[in-house]
Amino acid sequence: AKGFETIGALLDGLVPARIVMMMLTADEPVDDAITAITPHLSKGDVQIDGSNSHYSDTTRRYHQLKASGIHFLGCGFSGGLDGIANGISVMPGGSEEGYQIARPVLESVAAISVDGSPCCTFIGPEGAGHFVKIVHNGIEYAEMQLFAEVYATLRYAVGLTPDHIAEVLSAWKETDASGYLLDITLNILRQKEGDAFVLESILDSAGHKGTGVYAVQAAAGFGVPAMMITAALHARYLSGQRHIRTHLDEVTRSQPRKNASMGTTDLYNAFQLARIINYHEGFSIIRAVSAHYQWNINLAELSRVWTNGCIIRSSLMNRFVKLWENWDDELVLHPEVKTLIAATWPGLRRINHVSSSETLFTPCLVAASQYIAGASLRFPAANLIQAQRDYFGNYGFRKVSDPTGPLHHFPWRN
Repeated sequence: AKGFETIGALLDGLVPARIVMMMLTADEPVDDAITAITPHLSKGDVQIDGSNSHYSDTTRRYHQLKASGIHFLGCGFSGGLDGIANGISVMPGGSEEGYQIARPVLESVAAISVDGSPCCTFIGPEGAGHFVKIVHNGIEYAEMQLFAEVYATLRYAVGLTPDHIAEVLSAWKETDASGYLLDITLNILRQKEGDAFVLESILDSAGHKGTGVYAVQAAAGFGVPAMMITAALHARYLSGQRHIRTHLDEVTRSQPRKNASMGTTDLYNAFQLARIINYHEGFSIIRAVSAHYQWNINLAELSRVWTNGCIIRSSLMNRFVKLWENWDDELVLHPEVKTLIAATWPGLRRINHVSSSETLFTPCLVAASQYIAGASLRFPAANLIQAQRDYFGNYGFRKVSDPTGPLHHFPWRN
């Protein structure tokens, strides 16, 4: 190994094509590093941004460096501390030629996927790699919140201790609920300091670093419902508003409570169905943005990259690899998924009834159930909203008898 005192000397000591990996805080530090590094690069060299950059910034940097003949990759990484030792999920996007140059390096740090190949693939051009990492983190937010809601239900509605909750959830390891987040949750629930559970000494205020915000913004910007991801993000916001929670706690504690009774099968079905809706929302955002930018993101390949190394890896993700190979529509419309929804929705509704009666905070479980209710045609209500819009703004409405036909207006004030 050689030591260098300047960036220029370091880069001059590399053999072209040079590959420069930047692992920095997103935003200005990345732009500053590019400004410092680029004058020392030549046509055909590769720059890789491994931060959690916003995909629009990555697209800008990709075109900026492309004009100089330099390949730019915005690369999403997922795996946390365990990934350092065992391999991570790698999501590169940008220059496909640059990816082929850097591919041996990127694959060398990747985990091994369900089919035995590295958890690394070219996601798409421009900011596609960083974009799918943003959505990955949005899905991660909601799944973490779901585990918190399962914990809250068993801890406060049923009255189980953390180690007993771990006993209940350990049976899920033999199902499609198995995965990294379940494994670490079981470990957390069992840990003690002396006679006290570590978990119960931790302040109930959850932080975030911004990628959940990016996911919600992308969904809103492209008109894609993301009720669970949004609920999970707002749950973290609310957890930090302790001054409000302290005062309102006096109100909720004064309400009568009863001992809850529920089946563990219902809780498992509720959890799994909510996860399906969470993944559906995430994949829907990716489908919409990929179509808009013509990125042609391969959802089967993306699912494969997410089968190991990343935080949301699970047995359920393994099933998505095959599911997406012959499917080009929304996840919830796949026959296999529709069958699962029909079988598990009653359990989700029952669990939400228990949560409501016990004044538990379960926004993601509720959002999953409300997504299914809102995605049906049984109880239409948006017709009233459209009527209101026509009343005050003359926006018009379409008829049930001709849903794709011309707009109509009604003389509401006559």
